[in-house]
Amino acid sequence: MTKTSFPVTGGALGFLRNKGFLGALLILGFAYVTYFCFVGGDPWLETNTASMIGVRHPMQFFLWLLLTGAVFFFNNRAMYENYHCPNRLGRALAWAALFAFPVVFLVNGQIINGEVVLEGIRKVIHWSATGAFIACNALAILLVFLYARRQARRFNILCAGVVAVVAGMLAILLTIGKSALFEAVPIWAAYIMLFLVNCTGLFPLPAPSAPQ
Repeated sequence: MTKTSFPVTGGALGFLRNKGFLGALLILGFAYVTYFCFVGGDPWLETNTASMIGVRHPMQFFLWLLLTGAVFFFNNRAMYENYHCPNRLGRALAWAALFAFPVVFLVNGQIINGEVVLEGIRKVIHWSATGAFIACNALAILLVFLYARRQARRFNILCAGVVAVVAGMLAILLTIGKSALFEAVPIWAAYIMLFLVNCTGLFPLPAPSAPQ
C-alpha cells in the first residue's frame, strides 16, 4: 500500500512542518542541550542542575528553555498536522507546555551570600512549572503516537519509548539524583524519537484506501 508523505508546504506557515526546518531545530537543540551541561562546570554534580546553572548564567538558561520549548512545540505541532490527529487534548497540552517555560525561567533560585538558593514558594512554583513542562510535552507526544499506532503497529515502539524515557527519568531522580547530565538524557532521547518521526520518513501512516 502506498504510504503518505509529509508535505513541505502549506500556506504561509508551511515551512514549520518542513522536515528540513524541524531537523535543523532538533540538531541545534540537541547540540545546545549538550553544551549547556558543561556551562556550570562538572555536569555530574547535583549542584549543577539546569535550574541551578540558570541562576548563575541566566541568558544561557533562557536560550536553553527557548530552544527546548521551540523544539517540542514545533515538532508536536508538525506531528499532529501531518498525521491529521484530531486529539484536542494533545494539542492543548503542547500549548500548555509552551506557556510553562517562562515560569520556569522567571521563578528560579537566587544567589544569597554567594550560594544558589531555591526554597519556599519559589521552589514550589518552579518545580510545578518544570513538572508541567515535562508532563505536558510527554503526554502530547504519547497521545499522537497512540493515535498513529491504530494504523501502523511500528508506533508501538515509540509509545514504549516515551514510557521508558519518563520511567527512566524518574528512576534516575529517585536513585542517583539530579544533575545537568542526567536531566539531558531524557531530552536527548525525546529529540531522537522526534527526529525519526518528523525527519526520516521511517514512520509514515498508510494512505487511505481508495473508495470501492
